[in-house]
Amino acid sequence: MRAASASRAASRTLRSSLRPSLRRYCTETDAILMAAPPRMRVVDLHRPDALNALNSEMVATLLPLFQDWQQVGGDVKLVVMRGAGDRAFCAGGDIRFLHECASGYAATGDPAALSPAHEFFRAEYTLNNVLGTSRVPVVSILGGIVMGGGVGLSVHGQVRIATDSTIFAMPETGIGFFPDVGGSYFLPRLPAHLGFFLGLTGTRLRGRDVLTAGVATHFVPLARIEALEALLLEMAASTSGKAYTLESNQDFVDPEVLARAIGALDEVDRGKADGAPAAAPPLLTLESMGEIDAAFGLPDVGLIVEAVGAGAAAARERGDDTHWSIRAAAELGKVSPTSLAAAHAIFPARDGTLFDALSMPSR
Repeated sequence: MRAASASRAASRTLRSSLRPSLRRYCTETDAILMAAPPRMRVVDLHRPDALNALNSEMVATLLPLFQDWQQVGGDVKLVVMRGAGDRAFCAGGDIRFLHECASGYAATGDPAALSPAHEFFRAEYTLNNVLGTSRVPVVSILGGIVMGGGVGLSVHGQVRIATDSTIFAMPETGIGFFPDVGGSYFLPRLPAHLGFFLGLTGTRLRGRDVLTAGVATHFVPLARIEALEALLLEMAASTSGKAYTLESNQDFVDPEVLARAIGALDEVDRGKADGAPAAAPPLLTLESMGEIDAAFGLPDVGLIVEAVGAGAAAARERGDDTHWSIRAAAELGKVSPTSLAAAHAIFPARDGTLFDALSMPSR
């Protein structure tokens, strides 16, 4: 009982530290809010009306902060990122800003009109690389929508926590683009060619499917998020007095210990699942993953489209209108063939680095 009370008190401490005694950066828009509990930093992406879409001011704020937090012997042992509000962690980049840049170029023909967009992407990809190589463990709590730029902020970090409300997608081919933000690094590393499936079709994954796909490293039910926050506070504070050496990572929260502790939160919930509301049927089952692997493991985009279409026709014939291939075939039919070909072509060999993948769109 006493332990439960302490946990609730710690969680309230974390939440209260985020309002209103925050240190504020990017003061013109208040787009980033940061709290500094002992030995920890909590970053809120704070554009809830825009689904926390990532803009240039946010990137310019976050990049130097994350670079500074890498210092050996510093006072930051753990970083937590969240999205403000209940609807999104981060729904992508600021499309309005990018549209304005493109419109300016279309109207004037002046390449300088595109310079702000180029600079945004350059800084965003640099931030993605810093997150992917961070010595300090970065925990992203993926509440709500996680797409595009939000994927780049989270998927390269050591700990990505999906929850009941998580909706993940890489929808770039649907707008004539291709998966960026390091997509050509992490998508091919997902099991069963799921990365090719997600990158080409823009399919949305929800809840536990995000964990099954390997996009998330953990799943914590919404009912356990306060317990998660209390755990993170406790683990950051427990690093007090530990010395850093080149042979260890003890100046920071131990990622393996952290992973086991977060996993236990899900196990606690599973043990009490009898009275819980039923979750939606998963998209990713052993059967569907085998089918996806067979179709999207084919070496050519044309063969993939043909195989998915054949699967959709067979599903309709047997009256299975919910089969994954039906929606996938429809999405592939709407996407520009050039975009599909580009998306498939940018996936490098598995021994490529994150830096290589982030550099590829500018080549």
